[in-house]
Amino acid sequence: MVEERRHEYHGITARYRSSDARWFAVAGFAPMIVGAIGMVGSSSSFFGWSFDIASFLGLGSFVLTEGALMLVPYFLISMLFFAGGVEWYVLCRHCPCYEYSGKEHGKENRFYCLANWGSPKIFEYKPGRISRLGQATFLIWTGFYLLFPVVYLLDRWELVLIQFVVASTFISSLRHWGCAHCPNSGCVLNCADQESKKRFLEDIKAGKVY
Repeated sequence: MVEERRHEYHGITARYRSSDARWFAVAGFAPMIVGAIGMVGSSSSFFGWSFDIASFLGLGSFVLTEGALMLVPYFLISMLFFAGGVEWYVLCRHCPCYEYSGKEHGKENRFYCLANWGSPKIFEYKPGRISRLGQATFLIWTGFYLLFPVVYLLDRWELVLIQFVVASTFISSLRHWGCAHCPNSGCVLNCADQESKKRFLEDIKAGKVY
């Protein structure tokens, strides 16, 4: 059994604990859960058109509103990125954790980090900066995941406010606790100190980290 340790070198996290991943899961899913709760009761109309089929079936507006129906594609699109391999390709494969963390857990075909715990390592490791297309894909998905529910909450300002507060809290917490110490220096959200990242990468090359 792997000992639960979180090693940092020059302020950069080299090894994560399962408790780190649990925190990310709870904090990360909060915007989706809050948004979903609001979407279930939404029957917003756009450009004079509404897909609130509950009114046609004689059901209560809480059952099959347009917002409730859109929960399925919202969830599938979000998970396609996060757990369907897109994130692993555009973001994760550039991180040292992707290449080295599996060895510590006795599973070199998997990787373990803050956002992925035991995900399959199916792409070739490519250290360095993420391409502009990869960065754009990551930012667009992040915006979609955090703010798509707002489209169905525009007639309820209090829910829009709650969604923005929850999303902002998650991002600010992630930036402070995660991105400021993240080993993936190629990520557009990485805000670790430049000197720390340089020394960390030098230690990797010297075989002092993994």
